[in-house]
Amino acid sequence: MNMDNYPPIIYKYRDWNNKFHKKILTDGEVYLSSPMHFNDPFDFGIVQNFLTLGTPEKIERYVDEGMIKHKQYLLSRGYDLAKERDFQIKRLQNLDEYQKEYEKLNAEAVNKSYGVLSLSGRWDSILMWSHYADFHKGFNIGYNESKMRNSGLFGKGGPVIYSDEYPHIDAFARHTIESSFQQTHYKSLEWAYEEEYRLSKLFFPKPPTEADRTVKVPFEFVEEINLGIKIPETDKADILKLADHLNIKVFQTEKVPFKFKLARNRIL
Repeated sequence: MNMDNYPPIIYKYRDWNNKFHKKILTDGEVYLSSPMHFNDPFDFGIVQNFLTLGTPEKIERYVDEGMIKHKQYLLSRGYDLAKERDFQIKRLQNLDEYQKEYEKLNAEAVNKSYGVLSLSGRWDSILMWSHYADFHKGFNIGYNESKMRNSGLFGKGGPVIYSDEYPHIDAFARHTIESSFQQTHYKSLEWAYEEEYRLSKLFFPKPPTEADRTVKVPFEFVEEINLGIKIPETDKADILKLADHLNIKVFQTEKVPFKFKLARNRIL
């Protein structure tokens, strides 16, 4: 990924009246969600394409490479290598079923083991304010991207790549940083308005507890707070009090006259 394309500040849109959302400012807490809670059914579901194993030669090559890779593990578990090879070749005779089974098992593993913090590269998305910040009555908090990515609190970090084309990962593809990024950071072009930036963490070998998924981010990472155009005055006062104590800049958003755009003015 080209670091030049990384946004300097990444934003989390929040609802001040949600007690869990509020903790991002009161306690510095963010939550690494399981992909099972995402609203895009394709998200984190991009896997190797086994339908390309369309000949007996390709199937045998695929199984043999896997047998070599996992030989010591299989022997340590008492497997008969010849019988295991025959079993795997038989499984691959129906590639459609194999693909479906693999995708199901992958989804279960991903949902159990990954934690994801979804943010955005923009503070002024009208749709994002509506969808994730209580219809412009909430706020967003802007983090220093470099500090977040290099903090050691998360695993991979980077902007989501949007495409009309479904990424192709060959059945023989080795597991690389690039292929892993395709699985976790590619989405349909229809979601491009979000300009999503995500930080993901793989919990292995044990699935994460709720405490594991809750991460405390130092307030020094926070660059700014933006308040929604419809934020109630009481909520605004609460946030301003916290921001003043933490020495964080605050901006009030407003509509740009005669344009479908948002502007902002610094108020702290």
